[in-house]
Amino acid sequence: MIVKKVIYTTIGMINTAQPYTGIGNYAFSLFEAIKGQMDIDHVFFDTRQFTLSELTTSKNIAATRKIPLVDNNPFFYYRMQGHIPKYDLYHLTNQNISFFKVAPKVITCHDIIHEMYPASRMHLMMGKLMYKGLKDADHIITDSDATASDLQRKYGISKEKMTTIYLGIDPAVFRLYEDVSSIWSKYGLEKDKEYILHISSEQPRKNVEGIIKAFYRLKKISGRKDLVLLKAGEPQYAHDRRSIKSLIASLDLEQDVRFLGRVPTEDLARLYCIAKMFVFPSFYEGFGLPVIEAMACGCPVITSNVSSLPEVAGDACIIADPDDHQKMASYMLQLLQDDVLRSSLIHRGIDRAAQFSWERCAKQTAQVYTSVLEGI
Repeated sequence: MIVKKVIYTTIGMINTAQPYTGIGNYAFSLFEAIKGQMDIDHVFFDTRQFTLSELTTSKNIAATRKIPLVDNNPFFYYRMQGHIPKYDLYHLTNQNISFFKVAPKVITCHDIIHEMYPASRMHLMMGKLMYKGLKDADHIITDSDATASDLQRKYGISKEKMTTIYLGIDPAVFRLYEDVSSIWSKYGLEKDKEYILHISSEQPRKNVEGIIKAFYRLKKISGRKDLVLLKAGEPQYAHDRRSIKSLIASLDLEQDVRFLGRVPTEDLARLYCIAKMFVFPSFYEGFGLPVIEAMACGCPVITSNVSSLPEVAGDACIIADPDDHQKMASYMLQLLQDDVLRSSLIHRGIDRAAQFSWERCAKQTAQVYTSVLEGI
Protein backbone atom coordinates (compact mmCIF):
# COMPACT_ATOMS: atom_id res chain seq x y z
CA MET A 1 0.00 0.00 0.00
CA ILE A 2 1.28 3.51 -0.86
CA VAL A 3 1.34 5.80 2.18
CA LYS A 4 0.21 9.44 2.14
CA LYS A 5 3.79 10.64 2.34
CA VAL A 6 4.28 9.44 -1.26
CA ILE A 7 0.88 10.59 -2.53
CA TYR A 8 1.64 14.19 -1.51
CA THR A 9 5.25 14.06 -2.65
CA THR A 10 6.33 15.22 -6.09
CA ILE A 11 8.46 12.76 -8.03
CA GLY A 12 10.35 13.42 -11.22
CA MET A 13 10.83 10.51 -13.60
CA ILE A 14 13.81 11.51 -15.74
CA ASN A 15 14.03 9.83 -19.15
CA THR A 16 16.51 10.29 -22.01
CA ALA A 17 15.35 7.58 -24.43
CA GLN A 18 12.87 7.51 -27.30
CA PRO A 19 9.86 5.18 -26.84
CA TYR A 20 10.93 2.84 -29.66
CA THR A 21 14.13 1.90 -27.78
CA GLY A 22 14.24 -0.69 -25.01
CA ILE A 23 15.12 1.86 -22.32
CA GLY A 24 12.55 4.31 -23.66
CA ASN A 25 9.84 1.65 -23.74
CA TYR A 26 10.55 1.01 -20.05
CA ALA A 27 10.24 4.68 -19.08
CA PHE A 28 7.11 5.42 -21.12
CA SER A 29 5.33 2.18 -20.15
CA LEU A 30 6.20 2.50 -16.46
CA PHE A 31 5.01 6.09 -16.39
CA GLU A 32 1.65 5.17 -17.93
CA ALA A 33 1.18 2.43 -15.32
CA ILE A 34 2.28 4.48 -12.30
CA LYS A 35 0.99 8.00 -12.98
CA GLY A 36 -2.42 7.35 -11.45
CA GLN A 37 -0.87 6.29 -8.14
CA MET A 38 1.06 9.46 -7.24
CA ASP A 39 2.10 12.97 -8.17
CA ILE A 40 4.76 12.20 -10.77
CA ASP A 41 6.13 14.03 -13.80
CA HIS A 42 7.78 12.54 -16.88
CA VAL A 43 10.77 14.76 -17.72
CA PHE A 44 12.10 13.94 -21.17
CA PHE A 45 15.47 14.79 -22.72
CA ASP A 46 14.80 14.70 -26.47
CA THR A 47 18.08 14.08 -28.28
CA ARG A 48 16.43 14.61 -31.67
CA GLN A 49 15.03 18.08 -30.91
CA PHE A 50 17.63 19.04 -28.27
CA THR A 51 14.87 19.99 -25.87
CA LEU A 52 13.89 19.25 -22.28
CA SER A 53 10.17 18.92 -21.65
CA GLU A 54 7.63 17.69 -19.12
CA LEU A 55 5.44 15.27 -21.02
CA THR A 56 2.57 15.12 -18.52
CA THR A 57 1.56 18.71 -19.32
CA SER A 58 3.41 19.01 -22.65
CA LYS A 59 5.41 21.83 -21.10
CA ASN A 60 8.70 22.83 -22.73
CA ILE A 61 11.27 23.41 -20.01
CA ALA A 62 14.37 24.31 -22.00
CA ALA A 63 15.91 24.08 -25.44
CA THR A 64 19.41 24.30 -26.82
CA ARG A 65 21.31 23.99 -30.07
CA LYS A 66 23.55 21.12 -31.07
CA ILE A 67 27.26 21.87 -30.84
CA PRO A 68 28.81 20.36 -34.00
CA LEU A 69 31.33 17.52 -33.61
CA VAL A 70 31.29 17.37 -29.81
CA ASP A 71 27.62 17.20 -28.82
CA ASN A 72 27.03 13.47 -28.29
CA ASN A 73 24.13 12.36 -26.10
CA PRO A 74 25.97 12.32 -22.72
CA PHE A 75 27.31 15.84 -23.34
CA PHE A 76 23.79 17.05 -24.20
CA TYR A 77 22.48 15.52 -20.96
CA TYR A 78 25.32 17.11 -18.97
CA ARG A 79 24.63 20.55 -20.43
CA MET A 80 20.88 20.39 -19.82
CA GLN A 81 20.67 18.74 -16.41
CA GLY A 82 20.65 22.10 -14.62
CA HIS A 83 17.18 22.76 -16.07
CA ILE A 84 15.56 19.74 -14.37
CA PRO A 85 12.74 21.00 -12.11
CA LYS A 86 12.92 20.53 -8.35
CA TYR A 87 11.34 17.35 -6.96
CA ASP A 88 11.23 15.58 -3.61
CA LEU A 89 12.53 12.43 -5.31
CA TYR A 90 14.15 11.77 -8.68
CA HIS A 91 13.90 8.53 -10.60
CA LEU A 92 16.63 8.31 -13.25
CA THR A 93 15.22 5.69 -15.59
CA ASN A 94 18.53 4.43 -16.96
CA GLN A 95 22.09 3.99 -15.77
CA ASN A 96 23.58 6.22 -18.49
CA ILE A 97 22.49 9.35 -16.59
CA SER A 98 23.53 8.21 -13.13
CA PHE A 99 25.96 11.16 -13.08
CA PHE A 100 23.09 13.69 -12.83
CA LYS A 101 23.59 15.86 -9.76
CA VAL A 102 20.13 15.43 -8.25
CA ALA A 103 19.11 14.05 -4.86
CA PRO A 104 17.58 11.99 -3.46
CA LYS A 105 17.63 9.66 -6.43
CA VAL A 106 16.52 6.20 -7.44
CA ILE A 107 18.31 4.83 -10.51
CA THR A 108 17.11 2.02 -12.73
CA CYS A 109 20.14 0.11 -13.95
CA HIS A 110 19.12 -2.01 -16.91
CA ASP A 111 22.65 -3.27 -17.51
CA ILE A 112 26.28 -2.16 -17.49
CA ILE A 113 27.00 -3.05 -21.10
CA HIS A 114 29.80 -0.51 -21.53
CA GLU A 115 31.59 -2.15 -18.60
CA MET A 116 30.73 -5.80 -19.22
CA TYR A 117 30.77 -5.93 -23.00
CA PRO A 118 32.37 -2.73 -24.37
CA ALA A 119 32.36 -2.36 -28.14
CA SER A 120 35.58 -0.32 -27.96
CA ARG A 121 38.00 1.29 -25.53
CA MET A 122 36.04 4.52 -25.93
CA HIS A 123 32.85 2.70 -24.88
CA LEU A 124 34.60 1.43 -21.77
CA MET A 125 35.72 4.96 -20.89
CA MET A 126 32.23 6.35 -21.52
CA GLY A 127 30.76 3.64 -19.33
CA LYS A 128 32.98 4.58 -16.41
CA LEU A 129 31.87 8.21 -16.78
CA MET A 130 28.16 7.46 -17.21
CA TYR A 131 27.97 4.87 -14.42
CA LYS A 132 29.96 6.82 -11.83
CA GLY A 133 26.80 8.02 -10.07
CA LEU A 134 25.51 4.51 -9.34
CA LYS A 135 27.30 4.39 -6.02
CA ASP A 136 25.65 7.68 -5.00
CA ALA A 137 22.10 6.44 -5.58
CA ASP A 138 19.79 6.17 -2.61
CA HIS A 139 18.48 2.98 -4.19
CA ILE A 140 18.98 1.05 -7.43
CA ILE A 141 16.32 -0.84 -9.35
CA THR A 142 17.65 -3.61 -11.58
CA ASP A 143 15.79 -5.47 -14.32
CA SER A 144 17.24 -8.82 -13.25
CA ASP A 145 19.18 -10.54 -10.51
CA ALA A 146 21.94 -11.01 -13.09
CA THR A 147 22.39 -7.23 -13.39
CA ALA A 148 22.33 -6.89 -9.59
CA SER A 149 25.14 -9.47 -9.41
CA ASP A 150 27.10 -7.50 -12.01
CA LEU A 151 26.78 -4.36 -9.89
CA GLN A 152 27.90 -6.19 -6.77
CA ARG A 153 30.92 -7.59 -8.54
CA LYS A 154 31.97 -4.48 -10.48
CA TYR A 155 30.99 -1.68 -8.11
CA GLY A 156 30.71 -3.31 -4.69
CA ILE A 157 27.08 -2.21 -4.31
CA SER A 158 25.32 -4.09 -1.52
CA LYS A 159 22.25 -6.26 -2.02
CA GLU A 160 20.35 -4.11 0.47
CA LYS A 161 20.69 -1.10 -1.80
CA MET A 162 19.15 -2.89 -4.80
CA THR A 163 15.74 -4.25 -5.75
CA THR A 164 15.10 -6.42 -8.79
CA ILE A 165 11.88 -5.46 -10.58
CA TYR A 166 11.07 -7.31 -13.79
CA LEU A 167 9.86 -5.42 -16.84
CA GLY A 168 6.44 -5.91 -18.39
CA ILE A 169 4.73 -6.12 -21.74
CA ASP A 170 1.43 -4.78 -23.06
CA PRO A 171 -0.91 -7.81 -23.35
CA ALA A 172 -3.17 -5.86 -25.69
CA VAL A 173 -0.31 -5.76 -28.21
CA PHE A 174 1.74 -8.88 -27.54
CA ARG A 175 -0.77 -11.72 -27.85
CA LEU A 176 -2.00 -14.35 -30.27
CA TYR A 177 -3.43 -12.90 -33.49
CA GLU A 178 -5.74 -14.78 -35.83
CA ASP A 179 -5.54 -12.18 -38.59
CA VAL A 180 -1.96 -11.57 -39.71
CA SER A 181 -2.80 -11.03 -43.38
CA SER A 182 -1.40 -7.49 -43.47
CA ILE A 183 2.08 -8.72 -42.58
CA TRP A 184 2.56 -11.00 -45.58
CA SER A 185 2.16 -8.31 -48.19
CA LYS A 186 3.68 -5.43 -46.21
CA TYR A 187 7.00 -7.23 -45.78
CA GLY A 188 6.91 -9.22 -49.02
CA LEU A 189 6.69 -12.61 -47.27
CA GLU A 190 5.68 -15.79 -49.07
CA LYS A 191 3.33 -18.31 -47.50
CA ASP A 192 5.30 -21.24 -48.90
CA LYS A 193 8.31 -20.20 -46.77
CA GLU A 194 8.96 -20.80 -43.07
CA TYR A 195 10.47 -17.96 -41.08
CA ILE A 196 12.92 -17.75 -38.22
CA LEU A 197 12.85 -14.34 -36.53
CA HIS A 198 15.46 -12.26 -34.73
CA ILE A 199 15.34 -8.63 -33.59
CA SER A 200 18.26 -6.56 -32.34
CA SER A 201 20.51 -3.55 -32.86
CA GLU A 202 23.21 -5.85 -34.29
CA GLN A 203 25.88 -4.97 -31.74
CA PRO A 204 28.41 -7.82 -31.34
CA ARG A 205 26.91 -8.80 -27.97
CA LYS A 206 23.65 -9.59 -29.78
CA ASN A 207 25.47 -12.47 -31.53
CA VAL A 208 23.86 -11.94 -34.94
CA GLU A 209 26.86 -13.53 -36.63
CA GLY A 210 26.34 -16.59 -34.42
CA ILE A 211 22.72 -16.77 -35.58
CA ILE A 212 23.81 -16.54 -39.22
CA LYS A 213 26.32 -19.37 -38.73
CA ALA A 214 23.75 -21.55 -36.96
CA PHE A 215 21.19 -20.80 -39.68
CA TYR A 216 23.74 -21.80 -42.33
CA ARG A 217 24.29 -25.12 -40.53
CA LEU A 218 20.53 -25.60 -40.26
CA LYS A 219 20.12 -25.17 -44.02
CA LYS A 220 22.89 -27.70 -44.62
CA ILE A 221 21.68 -30.42 -42.25
CA SER A 222 17.98 -30.04 -43.13
CA GLY A 223 18.38 -29.61 -46.88
CA ARG A 224 15.41 -27.26 -46.79
CA LYS A 225 15.28 -24.38 -49.25
CA ASP A 226 12.10 -22.85 -47.80
CA LEU A 227 13.72 -21.50 -44.61
CA VAL A 228 14.25 -17.74 -44.31
CA LEU A 229 15.85 -15.77 -41.50
CA LEU A 230 14.12 -12.45 -40.81
CA LYS A 231 16.22 -9.78 -39.11
CA ALA A 232 14.17 -6.91 -37.61
CA GLY A 233 15.63 -3.72 -36.18
CA GLU A 234 18.16 -1.15 -37.35
CA PRO A 235 21.88 -1.47 -36.59
CA GLN A 236 23.22 0.86 -33.93
CA TYR A 237 26.46 1.14 -35.88
CA ALA A 238 26.81 0.88 -39.66
CA HIS A 239 30.00 -1.17 -39.44
CA ASP A 240 28.14 -3.95 -37.61
CA ARG A 241 25.68 -4.27 -40.52
CA ARG A 242 28.56 -4.34 -43.00
CA SER A 243 30.25 -7.12 -41.07
CA ILE A 244 27.04 -9.16 -40.95
CA LYS A 245 26.36 -8.70 -44.66
CA SER A 246 29.91 -9.75 -45.44
CA LEU A 247 29.37 -12.99 -43.51
CA ILE A 248 26.05 -13.58 -45.27
CA ALA A 249 27.72 -13.15 -48.65
CA SER A 250 30.57 -15.50 -47.73
CA LEU A 251 28.02 -18.21 -46.86
CA ASP A 252 25.93 -17.56 -50.00
CA LEU A 253 22.85 -16.70 -47.92
CA GLU A 254 21.87 -13.42 -49.60
CA GLN A 255 18.52 -14.88 -50.72
CA ASP A 256 17.84 -16.51 -47.36
CA VAL A 257 18.35 -13.62 -44.91
CA ARG A 258 16.10 -10.57 -45.07
CA PHE A 259 16.53 -7.27 -43.25
CA LEU A 260 13.20 -5.71 -42.30
CA GLY A 261 14.48 -2.49 -40.70
CA ARG A 262 12.66 -0.84 -37.82
CA VAL A 263 9.34 -2.62 -37.35
CA PRO A 264 6.33 -0.97 -35.63
CA THR A 265 5.33 -2.70 -32.41
CA GLU A 266 2.00 -3.89 -33.81
CA ASP A 267 3.77 -5.47 -36.81
CA LEU A 268 6.41 -7.06 -34.60
CA ALA A 269 3.73 -8.84 -32.58
CA ARG A 270 2.28 -10.32 -35.76
CA LEU A 271 5.73 -11.31 -37.02
CA TYR A 272 6.18 -13.27 -33.79
CA CYS A 273 2.88 -15.01 -34.57
CA ILE A 274 3.88 -16.16 -38.06
CA ALA A 275 7.48 -17.11 -37.22
CA LYS A 276 8.29 -20.76 -36.57
CA MET A 277 10.65 -19.64 -33.82
CA PHE A 278 12.39 -16.62 -32.31
CA VAL A 279 16.16 -16.89 -31.86
CA PHE A 280 17.84 -14.61 -29.31
CA PRO A 281 21.25 -16.01 -28.30
CA SER A 282 22.85 -12.84 -26.92
CA PHE A 283 26.15 -12.87 -25.09
CA TYR A 284 24.93 -10.21 -22.67
CA GLU A 285 21.55 -8.71 -21.77
CA GLY A 286 20.26 -6.82 -18.76
CA PHE A 287 16.84 -8.39 -19.21
CA GLY A 288 15.82 -9.53 -22.72
CA LEU A 289 12.33 -8.15 -23.30
CA PRO A 290 11.94 -9.66 -26.82
CA VAL A 291 11.99 -13.11 -25.20
CA ILE A 292 8.84 -12.24 -23.23
CA GLU A 293 7.21 -10.59 -26.24
CA ALA A 294 7.75 -13.66 -28.42
CA MET A 295 6.43 -16.06 -25.78
CA ALA A 296 3.30 -13.93 -25.30
CA CYS A 297 2.62 -14.24 -29.04
CA GLY A 298 2.94 -18.02 -29.02
CA CYS A 299 6.35 -18.11 -30.68
CA PRO A 300 8.81 -20.74 -29.39
CA VAL A 301 12.11 -19.22 -28.26
CA ILE A 302 15.75 -20.30 -28.37
CA THR A 303 17.88 -18.08 -26.14
CA SER A 304 21.21 -18.05 -24.30
CA ASN A 305 22.39 -19.72 -21.13
CA VAL A 306 24.24 -16.55 -20.02
CA SER A 307 23.52 -13.24 -18.24
CA SER A 308 19.84 -12.52 -17.50
CA LEU A 309 18.33 -14.72 -20.20
CA PRO A 310 17.88 -18.02 -18.29
CA GLU A 311 16.32 -16.00 -15.47
CA VAL A 312 13.78 -14.44 -17.84
CA ALA A 313 13.13 -17.61 -19.85
CA GLY A 314 12.43 -19.90 -16.90
CA ASP A 315 11.49 -23.36 -18.19
CA ALA A 316 9.60 -21.96 -21.18
CA CYS A 317 12.44 -21.66 -23.72
CA ILE A 318 15.23 -23.72 -25.20
CA ILE A 319 18.45 -22.57 -23.54
CA ALA A 320 21.61 -22.77 -25.64
CA ASP A 321 25.32 -21.97 -25.45
CA PRO A 322 25.59 -18.83 -27.63
CA ASP A 323 29.02 -19.96 -28.89
CA ASP A 324 27.86 -23.43 -29.98
CA HIS A 325 26.48 -22.81 -33.48
CA GLN A 326 26.14 -26.51 -34.26
CA LYS A 327 24.02 -27.17 -31.17
CA MET A 328 21.94 -24.09 -31.87
CA ALA A 329 21.28 -25.37 -35.40
CA SER A 330 20.20 -28.75 -34.00
CA TYR A 331 17.76 -27.00 -31.64
CA MET A 332 16.31 -25.08 -34.58
CA LEU A 333 15.86 -28.30 -36.53
CA GLN A 334 14.24 -29.94 -33.52
CA LEU A 335 11.69 -27.12 -33.30
CA LEU A 336 10.90 -27.50 -36.97
CA GLN A 337 10.37 -31.27 -36.71
CA ASP A 338 9.02 -31.94 -33.20
CA ASP A 339 5.41 -30.78 -32.95
CA VAL A 340 5.06 -32.00 -29.37
CA LEU A 341 8.06 -29.92 -28.21
CA ARG A 342 6.82 -26.94 -30.18
CA SER A 343 3.34 -27.13 -28.65
CA SER A 344 4.78 -27.52 -25.14
CA LEU A 345 7.00 -24.45 -25.54
CA ILE A 346 4.12 -22.40 -26.91
CA HIS A 347 1.88 -23.16 -23.94
CA ARG A 348 4.63 -22.76 -21.35
CA GLY A 349 5.73 -19.53 -23.02
CA ILE A 350 2.28 -17.97 -22.91
CA ASP A 351 1.97 -18.84 -19.20
CA ARG A 352 5.46 -17.51 -18.49
CA ALA A 353 4.89 -14.22 -20.33
CA ALA A 354 1.69 -13.59 -18.35
CA GLN A 355 3.83 -13.19 -15.22
CA PHE A 356 5.39 -9.97 -16.57
CA SER A 357 3.22 -6.85 -16.45
CA TRP A 358 3.76 -3.10 -16.25
CA GLU A 359 1.15 -2.94 -13.48
CA ARG A 360 3.27 -5.22 -11.31
CA CYS A 361 6.39 -3.27 -12.25
CA ALA A 362 4.68 0.00 -11.29
CA LYS A 363 3.44 -1.35 -7.95
CA GLN A 364 6.91 -2.57 -6.97
CA THR A 365 8.53 0.67 -8.16
CA ALA A 366 6.11 2.70 -6.03
CA GLN A 367 7.14 0.58 -3.04
CA VAL A 368 10.78 1.53 -3.68
CA TYR A 369 9.82 5.22 -3.79
CA THR A 370 8.02 4.83 -0.47
CA SER A 371 10.98 3.09 1.15
CA VAL A 372 13.45 5.75 -0.01
CA LEU A 373 11.25 8.67 1.05
CA GLU A 374 10.59 7.16 4.47
CA GLY A 375 14.33 6.78 4.96
CA ILE A 376 15.16 10.43 4.26
